[in-house]
Amino acid sequence: MWPPGSEDSYFSNMDYSKNVVSILPSVEMLVSFNGDMTRSNKRSCLLYAERMDFKELLQLRLAEKSDQRRMYITTVDSASFQDLKQDQSLNVTFSGFMDNVVRMLKDCQSGKLELHLTGRDQNLSAGRETIDYHLQFVEIRSFKNLVHLSLPCRSAPLNTVLFYINIMLDTSHKKQYMLEQNIQQIQVEMNSQRSQMDRLNTENSKLREALAENTRILEEKHTVEIQQFQEKLAKVNEQRSNELERNRRAISGIQAQMEKACLEKADLKSAQEQAEKRCQTLAEELSCCKSRVCTLKEQNDKLHGDLANARKQERKLEYKIEDLKQHTAELQDHIQKSNKEMANMSAELEAEKKILQTKRKALEMASEEISKANQIILKQSQELLNHKKTIAWRTEVALQQEKAVQAKESLLTLREEELRQARNTIEKLREEIPQQLQSMRLFADGLEQKYSKQILILKERLSIPSGKENRR
Repeated sequence: MWPPGSEDSYFSNMDYSKNVVSILPSVEMLVSFNGDMTRSNKRSCLLYAERMDFKELLQLRLAEKSDQRRMYITTVDSASFQDLKQDQSLNVTFSGFMDNVVRMLKDCQSGKLELHLTGRDQNLSAGRETIDYHLQFVEIRSFKNLVHLSLPCRSAPLNTVLFYINIMLDTSHKKQYMLEQNIQQIQVEMNSQRSQMDRLNTENSKLREALAENTRILEEKHTVEIQQFQEKLAKVNEQRSNELERNRRAISGIQAQMEKACLEKADLKSAQEQAEKRCQTLAEELSCCKSRVCTLKEQNDKLHGDLANARKQERKLEYKIEDLKQHTAELQDHIQKSNKEMANMSAELEAEKKILQTKRKALEMASEEISKANQIILKQSQELLNHKKTIAWRTEVALQQEKAVQAKESLLTLREEELRQARNTIEKLREEIPQQLQSMRLFADGLEQKYSKQILILKERLSIPSGKENRR
């Protein structure tokens, strides 16, 4: 192999440090130490892969993690690369060689290959004391391991070790300085944020107190209004139930009067049947009289005076028969008129029942609207409680507090408008319910007066024919 030249000094010289480029980020990996060393073992090492711009120079640097004074350097330039091509039969350019080295280092990091640092044979290294080791890229196999590449490696001299340790110390000092500056900035920002948080907490506490007072005042007002409205509703329901009972009683009285009228009609029918029976009896008597007249005609010569009297009696009976016929015709007319009046009254009763049903439906709709208004008020109170909880949860977020408060104020204004609308609807219902109740009362009074008059008229009409019969 070849002795190390002055190429190592390029990487450990501050003048050329700007031209040094790392081809692979520094990684930690396990390296097997074996060969002429005491025994085969694996140690964790830090690997650095660097190249020099505008020169064909490549350097791999291994430093043990536990003791970074133990550093091993592999440097490849154009001349040593030509020797590597001849010794290991490499058929690539220098740039391709660097790419293959990077690829094998990545395979070592992923575990496909392993890095072995083996001691050089003492017989071969007798004349060249500087090259101490071989850095090998080994593929572990079951029968025999395959060495992909073997690079000469030596332990770094003290000045290079000190150079790289100084670089690491400088970078650590710079990082420490930057961290201290960042910590100071963060502390300043934290102090400003704390002061801002304190200010926002005070504002938040004031807003909470104002919101609690507003909600308490609104709840007290709503509770008083709801109690008043419930009392009025109870009174209205009681009045409605009383009026419904009174209307039911009036309807039951009217139905009883109708039943009485039906009974009187049945009595009239029975009286008419009795009159017809009387007419039949009178007809039978007339037939008897005719037979007597026949007998009287035979006895005409004997009973002239009796015949004249019989004629007078016949005339009287005929007059009675005509009166009875007229009386039956009048009774039939009265019965037809009473039937028509009964049909009209039943139609009017059905119409009045329908009107009462519509009024009841209107009252039920009003009560449903009142219950809906109560449900709306309860929902709005629940939403107010939910908004209180959300305001309490969002007090921790200082930057979003103002926006949340504005949103809650807008929601509160919307809820107040909804409450005003609900109050307006309730006031309208309060005005409409007494008017409907008053109209139903007037309607029921009109029905009572109307049906009482009609019943009196029917009674008078039914009493008239009975008086005529008594007179006859």
